[in-house]
Amino acid sequence: MTSAHKTLLAPCIALSVAMSILLTHPASGAQAAIPQPLLAPVEIAHTFAQVRHDDRTSTLMVLKISGRHITAIDLSELGGLHSADAFDVIKLFDAAALDALARRPPRTQDYAWADLAGVGPRGIDHIAAGTNYPAHGEEVGMAEAFLFPKKSPALGPRSALTVAPGTMMDYEVEVCARFDRELRSVADFDQARTGFFLCGDYSDRATLIRNLNLKNVLSGDGFADAKSGHDRFPVGPLLVVPRDWQAFLKDLRIETYVDGQRRQRANAGDMIKDLRTIVQETLGEAGTRTWSYQNNRIPMLGRAAIGTDSAVLTGTGDGVVFNKPDGATMKAVMTAKSRADQLTVIDGYIAGEIAKGIYLQPGNTVIYASNHLGAIHTTVVPAATPRK
Repeated sequence: MTSAHKTLLAPCIALSVAMSILLTHPASGAQAAIPQPLLAPVEIAHTFAQVRHDDRTSTLMVLKISGRHITAIDLSELGGLHSADAFDVIKLFDAAALDALARRPPRTQDYAWADLAGVGPRGIDHIAAGTNYPAHGEEVGMAEAFLFPKKSPALGPRSALTVAPGTMMDYEVEVCARFDRELRSVADFDQARTGFFLCGDYSDRATLIRNLNLKNVLSGDGFADAKSGHDRFPVGPLLVVPRDWQAFLKDLRIETYVDGQRRQRANAGDMIKDLRTIVQETLGEAGTRTWSYQNNRIPMLGRAAIGTDSAVLTGTGDGVVFNKPDGATMKAVMTAKSRADQLTVIDGYIAGEIAKGIYLQPGNTVIYASNHLGAIHTTVVPAATPRK
């Protein structure tokens, strides 16, 4: 074996590991009943939602949940503040005041699920954790989670996802978190009110495979390119602020359904890195580490802080679409004589995967669901045909 081959072999082996990290088997195609969300008891958490009326946003405290609507108090009306950021309004009421409102509510109103807005933050710079559930780690032989940036605006609970030719669009259901203050330290996290909401993390796996850092998969390079975009971050309708976030996550479930078939199911209490650890590592790396995104190097955050306009995506469970490439494909990559030859093999693999039609296609409906965070409905649509 020549020294050139040896030089290529290390990143090729890394690619094999990378594929194992990324690719899991889809779940059974059996039809399943999508569970209805349940309101977290007020003794455990306060639950909020938002509705928009023209140019005004009302933040609501949810008291009841049914299959067709929620019953809620308009906190914006009580507090005299209509802000697009729910936490601006929530911070007007401490836990004791919210408890009192729940015991003796003033005027309440019913709101249809379809009228609820998304409860995500207003920025586009978010932190995400990869391979952060043991079941996924066991499948792919990895027990370590890693972080990477995601650049996307938060959409609402009813959204459209564009699938263009040549992409391998995949789904991931996640628990997201946001905070009522800027976090510059773990002490800030411990003092903050943390809100959890359901989110989706759509990924173009073709872009991911082509942009992986083969020498260091856990660097997270390539993930920002694959997962960022204007339509790849839908968020749910409920923002839940628990009294004990660790206890709350132990009872929280998240699921994915594609055309009525359940593909993913995970318990949030099974995360490898918990939310506090993710925050601590993010702040520790903010000023010293960069990631590759659109052929540039970017920091996780623009400053050594997690702002109120950012979210933390805590990872997904097993059951995504990707499958590990077969042995012949891996051998061809590992024995390629140059990087150009490697990319030729990778492009052939991608073309074959796309031809199978197993990734998200126009006409598919994806539903993310949770027992306490509501649901997200995404319709997959084709990319617009360029005008000649």
